Amino acid sequence: MISAIKKSVRQWQLRRRFPTSTIYAGAVADHSSTLGLHTVLFPDAIILRSVLGKYTYVQSRSVINNAHIGPFCSIAANVHIGLASHPIDGVSSSPVFYDASQPLPHFFATSASSIENTPKTTIHADVWIGQGAMIKAGVTIGVGAVIGAGALITRDVEAYSVVGGVPAREIKKRFDEETIERLLISRWWEFDETKLQKLSPLFANPKAFLDAVEEKNQ
Repeated sequence: MISAIKKSVRQWQLRRRFPTSTIYAGAVADHSSTLGLHTVLFPDAIILRSVLGKYTYVQSRSVINNAHIGPFCSIAANVHIGLASHPIDGVSSSPVFYDASQPLPHFFATSASSIENTPKTTIHADVWIGQGAMIKAGVTIGVGAVIGAGALITRDVEAYSVVGGVPAREIKKRFDEETIERLLISRWWEFDETKLQKLSPLFANPKAFLDAVEEKNQ
């Protein structure tokens, strides 16, 4: 009963911190995290030491640790972003020998580790990450990339690349190089809501969209 009350209070506090976000039961965002405008956390999503850009959503049971995630990203269920690594250049990779801050019952180490094992992960705007994908801490994923379901990302992903597999490899580019360059130059994800609303009928046709954007900028 007490645990349920505490959870309800934490949920209320989280929704109060981020009144423009939609936050479902069981979702968590710690005090070091920031949620942008109209973000969504589905049930049991966990956000730690991270920033989520506007209109980004995180599906159920996904865990994000020490990441900066851009706007308009779509993150499916059971995704893990910011996977930590153990140091492997010592005698043992077990944290009982180097990090007494871990939630383990016994240690030979007497202090917390000074090793940074979760460097910041950067995911740029409009990235789609499929269900069950795992992303190693410290990688960068470019604008508009697509990460296939179940993929293991161990290195940087270029803008508008579609990748998949374990470890992940590029399958194809979403568009030709000229279109990619034009999309990156447009920086459409930074447009205000009024401009996006006017352009929204063209989003299904990249060429028409870019022509309209470039005409307005002339």
